Amino acid sequence: MNIRPATRADSADIVILDDIASSGLASHVLEVGVRDGRYDRPLEFGRDGYAFIDGPFSWKNVLIAETEDGIAGMSLSFELTGGPGDQDLSDPVLDPLEALKAKAIGTRLIDSVAVYTRFRGQGIGRALVEAELSRATGPSSIITHDTNTRALSLYQSLGFEEQRRAAYVAFSKNHAAAQWVLLTRPALQSRGAQTSVQ
Repeated sequence: MNIRPATRADSADIVILDDIASSGLASHVLEVGVRDGRYDRPLEFGRDGYAFIDGPFSWKNVLIAETEDGIAGMSLSFELTGGPGDQDLSDPVLDPLEALKAKAIGTRLIDSVAVYTRFRGQGIGRALVEAELSRATGPSSIITHDTNTRALSLYQSLGFEEQRRAAYVAFSKNHAAAQWVLLTRPALQSRGAQTSVQ
């Protein structure tokens, strides 16, 4: 398994994996591009967004995990500055997430971590989070929902600690989550840890 910086050509995989990471929230948000007639499908809008729009949600902020069988997963992170570029598309479903982001300004937010189903159980998610921690120059943050117990366990095993919770606004009938959970951890150098990416 190899972790590398993404390229523009990875944008289709990035948006699919972002949708997996968000349990469909990305598709829900990207519906705006379909409603206004610019695109036929949300993921098409997202692919073009990752490929051609500069800002936090760009291929330039993504790491790709590859195996001999191709792209297996990805992670996306960026510095939370509190500026307008930190925001996703406007949607009431996102308001609680944006409130949590506001409490994590000054951290590097690991916004998305996802692994395709057939590649799970091989340590790829852990390797991606470790790679994100190694490229952070200060503290890191991550947000997930309260029913994502596997992810919460992984993040806590890597030194993340819960800081705050916010209401989870349902966007589909397929979710039992009640809260978003914000976790943070200090910079690697302040914990005396080192991570290497192969």
